Amino acid sequence: MRSLLVILSMCLTCTLLQSCMSKTTTMPTAHGSPGDIIVVMSNENWQAEAGDSLRAIFSEFCPNLPFEQPIMDLHQISYDKFVEMNQLHRNIIFFEKIAEQKNGVVNVENDKYARNQVFVRITAANQTEFVKALCEQRDYIKRLFLTADRDRYIYSFSRSRNEMGEKQIADTFNISISLPSVYRIDEFLDDFSWISYETQKTTNGIFVYEYPLTDTTNLSVEQIIAMRNKVLEKNVPGGREGSYMTTETKFDYPSIETIMHNGTKTAVVHGMWKMHGDFMGGPFVSYSKIDEARQRVVCVEGFVYEPNAPVRDKIRNIEGIIYTYSLK
Repeated sequence: MRSLLVILSMCLTCTLLQSCMSKTTTMPTAHGSPGDIIVVMSNENWQAEAGDSLRAIFSEFCPNLPFEQPIMDLHQISYDKFVEMNQLHRNIIFFEKIAEQKNGVVNVENDKYARNQVFVRITAANQTEFVKALCEQRDYIKRLFLTADRDRYIYSFSRSRNEMGEKQIADTFNISISLPSVYRIDEFLDDFSWISYETQKTTNGIFVYEYPLTDTTNLSVEQIIAMRNKVLEKNVPGGREGSYMTTETKFDYPSIETIMHNGTKTAVVHGMWKMHGDFMGGPFVSYSKIDEARQRVVCVEGFVYEPNAPVRDKIRNIEGIIYTYSLK
């Protein structure tokens, strides 16, 4: 009898495991454009304080871009429209009213309807409690969606990489970085590398460079900009005689954030580049790390050039590549 119970128990376990695996493998992949969020709430709430609170968070303009673009694009739909394809969107905020609930609650459900989906459910008795819950978690929710989009970028190019270019970078600079297969090395020196992906409309570029670590070296935005300008003046000439890439500081000063990234203190700078002596410019992002073991500073940065076009998602795509960078 015990043997029979053991066999039945094992069969039940296998059936449950197969069911879970089947659900995972058959679940569709989330769709939608980077930077988009579907907001599920009534039209009345969208036009009132609930919608206003969301717009106040996500419709803020991104800094260091040539054109005004919001942090994320919000697309509201009513509950009756939240079916089929809309349920499979990559980023969703869902307002669920529960009359007896005293305080608003924010719950995150990953992969609720699709793989690689972020589903944020905010339950509250009314709009006031919704706004309170949202505002208390505003930075967390904003970062949640931005991080999810970045990770999707990384996943998308991880399946097709330029491994030869990665090895060349690793052997010369003693760093690791994942390069999409569409990127090619244009220039390669002992202390500077230029990697790019060109289309008819867009130039996407990545620089890898290093400079010596000294007693006065720090990761301040002023010093990073000064060294950046020095390196780019030498290595990135423009189309006109005497022109070169540099940093815009008069009309749009770069911002800096210091983080722990891949085990190393890292200065992340977002800003605008321009071409001294020419009429070109666009956004850039750089990650600078101090390599104490080799007494140097290593910087990996990316830039976009696409005149008269929104480039928010393109510079975020490049930042996804740079995010894979680490010291060896």
